[in-house]
Amino acid sequence: MSRLSETPYAYQHAKSQRAKMARPKDLLAWFLAGYREEVPGQGGPYDKLHSRGVWRDAHHRGDPEGYEPVGGSHLGSPRMADGFRAYVEDDAFGTEVAEYEGHKSIATHYRTPMRAALARLSGRGKDTDDSPFMARTLHRAALRDGDWDGACASMGIIEPVRRPYLEAALHKLWDRYREAPDVDNYRAVA
Repeated sequence: MSRLSETPYAYQHAKSQRAKMARPKDLLAWFLAGYREEVPGQGGPYDKLHSRGVWRDAHHRGDPEGYEPVGGSHLGSPRMADGFRAYVEDDAFGTEVAEYEGHKSIATHYRTPMRAALARLSGRGKDTDDSPFMARTLHRAALRDGDWDGACASMGIIEPVRRPYLEAALHKLWDRYREAPDVDNYRAVA
């Protein structure tokens, strides 16, 4: 038997995998689409700011019956929707388990992968490093609804280098983008 008859669609599968892993032609459109999916009010999962009822936060005192209110409004401020509150208060690297047709997956993924990529791009370096500044510039461009030229101008980037700077920032963001956290493989100590 030849190798071709053993795996007749191997070439098409490899081509499909390369196409899925290839960098998009328009990185700015990719970034804006991913950012808009995650931001409240843009049609994503966190589209409602308020829900019914009065907001009161509870704090557990230690006994099984005791919850005492530690926040909220006794005057009647509207309660924040759970999804929006999770977006505001959650970590950029927050994960969840996907559920497909009633069955939970065994792998976790980021709730907001674009936000995690921006956080990874901003890194833990000094403010004078290029990557944190790039992350702030991209965030500002997304807040300006894709006006990258105005975002770069507001960050003090001179006009001749705005386009190459934004392209470099988008390439760095693409390199740091992950749908799911990296798997940590631990070796047993003998």
